[in-house]
Amino acid sequence: MKSRVITIMVILILFAGIGIYWKQNQSNTVAETTAPDIGSAVETANEEAPSEVALSEEKMKNIQLTVAPVKRQPLSQIRMVPGRLQYDDRKHVSVKAPADGVLVEVRVKTGDKVKEGQVLAVLNSPEIGTARADLLQRTAEYELAQKQFGWKNEIQSNVQKLVDALLSKQPMPEIEKEFANEKLGDYRSQLLPAYSRYLLAEMINSKSAPLAKSGAISLQSLKRRETEMQDARADLKSLCEQSIYDVKLERDREQARVNDAEHRMTISRQNLEALMGSSVNLGSKELKAAEKLSRLEVIAPFSGTIEDRTFSKSERVNRSDALFTLAQTDTLWVAADIRESDWAAISLTGSQELQVKVNSYPDETFPARLYYLGRSVSPVTNSVPLIAEIKNPDGKLRPGMFVHVLIPGKQKSDVITVPARAVLDDAQQEFVFVKTSDRSFRRVDIQSGLKTEDWVEVQNGLTEGEQVVDEGAFTLKSELLLEREE
Repeated sequence: MKSRVITIMVILILFAGIGIYWKQNQSNTVAETTAPDIGSAVETANEEAPSEVALSEEKMKNIQLTVAPVKRQPLSQIRMVPGRLQYDDRKHVSVKAPADGVLVEVRVKTGDKVKEGQVLAVLNSPEIGTARADLLQRTAEYELAQKQFGWKNEIQSNVQKLVDALLSKQPMPEIEKEFANEKLGDYRSQLLPAYSRYLLAEMINSKSAPLAKSGAISLQSLKRRETEMQDARADLKSLCEQSIYDVKLERDREQARVNDAEHRMTISRQNLEALMGSSVNLGSKELKAAEKLSRLEVIAPFSGTIEDRTFSKSERVNRSDALFTLAQTDTLWVAADIRESDWAAISLTGSQELQVKVNSYPDETFPARLYYLGRSVSPVTNSVPLIAEIKNPDGKLRPGMFVHVLIPGKQKSDVITVPARAVLDDAQQEFVFVKTSDRSFRRVDIQSGLKTEDWVEVQNGLTEGEQVVDEGAFTLKSELLLEREE
């Protein structure tokens, strides 16, 4: 009996605990369900907050308000990136010493303006002297080879004419007269005697035939004279053929010597030109003057300004030492970096015109033309290089100046726009004030698109022709905030 009573008490305690737990859960559920209602009330309160500002006549007189119409127009975005002026690499060179030597003259100083071809300095260099002497030697050898070739070429032509005359059996007096003043070399003493022997053998043979018929000479003698004539004719023909071959071979050999001499002279001249950094005039008197063999004039490759001078008179210089820095600043380069954040926004084509603003001249804008837009992205700056060419005829711009480059970006042909000053921001929501009457203005939330320095595209919220507050919009925002606090 006692155990039953204890069991019943335990059951009652369990039921009592379950009841208490259920009531607590019910109260929490009610609290959670009522919380959104409170939030909704707050949101409703915000929605019911005033969005229109009405100004008194006194305030309208004290503040400056201007309105502008909402209008359609093409819109072009401009990106401004920092840059710096640089020398034009095509017109900025380091004039270096072409060879080892000693400066015997320095004719310019830093800041001097020089003309193309003007002598900047004079260098005394044994290496230049050796190169000039070698060129003179090679030139002399070439000229001698040309003379030898001319001689052999004339002999070859005359020998060919002589052989033609001999084989056509012209009379000996005519041949001697025709070739008396022609150049034949050793072939004159070889061909003319052979031709004489042939003519003599032919004449003896022609006179021997009648004598043989009359019995004055024997048939054996006649046969011997015919054989002698045939041998003389064969010797003459063989000598003519050999002479033509020999004289042509000699001519070709001299031609090869001319070509070889010309090649060696060209190599020597190119070596000297490489040392001097300029062309060489083989007919120049200075080239042939012994006292000037080692003298080298360092000249300006183009007109410009001496930006820097490194050495002075009597100093020893080595090959490739920079003697001067020469620059032409009538055109400069604008160097800028296009960062990753601007890649999608800019639009550049070859030789496109850009605008450059220089801090030293805040009221001026300088035109520039795109020269180079890099394709490789720098791993350090995550940008690509841009180079533009800018004209500088009056020298106002100087290398090293800091500039801003105005780069065209996205473009739209026909969009609804408002002045940039008219767009305000409140809790990351952009809005404008639309004029509803002479002294009343209503806040209108908008969704903006493309933005420029002066205009903002409105994608949603306004229609063309509405009047929005331009100057004084921030004052209206302050008035609207005060009304909400009240």
